[in-house]
Amino acid sequence: MGEYAVYKRVPLKRPQSAESCKIAFVLEYPTNSDAIANKILQGGTGKVFAELCDIAGITLEDCLLAYAIPLKPHQNTAQYFFHKRNEYKRLCKTTEWRSPWGPTKEGYLKEEYEQDIKRLHKEIEEANPNIIIAMGSLSLWAVTGLDKVGTYRGATLMTSLLSKAYKVLATYSPVSVVKNFKWRPHVASDLMKAKYESSTNKIEHTEREIWIEPTLSDLDTFYTKYISKANHNNPLAFDIETAEGSIVCIGFAPNPRTAIVVPFRDKNTDTQNYWNATEEVAAWQWVRKILEDEEIVKVAQNQLYDVSWLAHKQKIHVNGTIHDTMHAQHSLQPEQEKGLGFLGSIYTNESAWKTLAKFSKSTKADE
Repeated sequence: MGEYAVYKRVPLKRPQSAESCKIAFVLEYPTNSDAIANKILQGGTGKVFAELCDIAGITLEDCLLAYAIPLKPHQNTAQYFFHKRNEYKRLCKTTEWRSPWGPTKEGYLKEEYEQDIKRLHKEIEEANPNIIIAMGSLSLWAVTGLDKVGTYRGATLMTSLLSKAYKVLATYSPVSVVKNFKWRPHVASDLMKAKYESSTNKIEHTEREIWIEPTLSDLDTFYTKYISKANHNNPLAFDIETAEGSIVCIGFAPNPRTAIVVPFRDKNTDTQNYWNATEEVAAWQWVRKILEDEEIVKVAQNQLYDVSWLAHKQKIHVNGTIHDTMHAQHSLQPEQEKGLGFLGSIYTNESAWKTLAKFSKSTKADE
């Protein structure tokens, strides 16, 4: 029975009707219980998965339930399905076969499992869901080519690996939740987000007014239009970025849809400075006027970092009430992560913005 369970491919579960399918779940591979029963999502893992879906208000009968690879691997590790990189290089020297799939941290997919990824894509296309929930790194890789679920968890992405673009939300696998109980609220939050996102197959972006590359005149206009109105009901968020021992920019957001970035470094200029000497003094005076105003209520993430840098580098002393989102998260959920990327994945529908751009030598300590 054990040998049979290990090597038999476990069938997926299709929705009651193609018309009702708005969500497709992609799990990594069968558990021991799945393989023995030859049925998806059995045992304790299946029970936890069903509870999380119930919390999110997801009706499983209307969903596609599938594995990235429907075969239980030896030692319950995805490495079983992949050639290690050195092994793949040796294989390329002795055979004409080349993997059509990009590498993962595990290596390159073995030829005998290509059919499983192709079959998965075909099933998704036939079900035609509004959103795919990729549970685990292998599942995320199978539908997007990305393989670090911790990096993209809670974010909605668009995949181009299938015949048309599909919306994908990444989260931890049910097996991971069983092993790491503190991830249970993460996945519950992600599934609730996926339920909300399943109403449409498009990613809806919030329109925003972002002021970049401002002039001194722009700073004055922004202050009059937005910052002068900041109060307890409309606090002002601020955030600095640092590199190479200096503050390279500071951002202000008076509301969720409006922000301004005040840069002080510009790599495209000979001097590496955004302003000339006279303008820079005026720009810092503008920043000082805002941050030292006790009447302006402020919000920051790990404000001790920002406040310390501003005091040390510019002798700016941030006054008034400062709400700290990192401290607030620690008060609410002391056992959970407190980094800004994590907070964004839980409390907003924003993309995983920290993966969109790399800032070299940035030392922002909000993780």
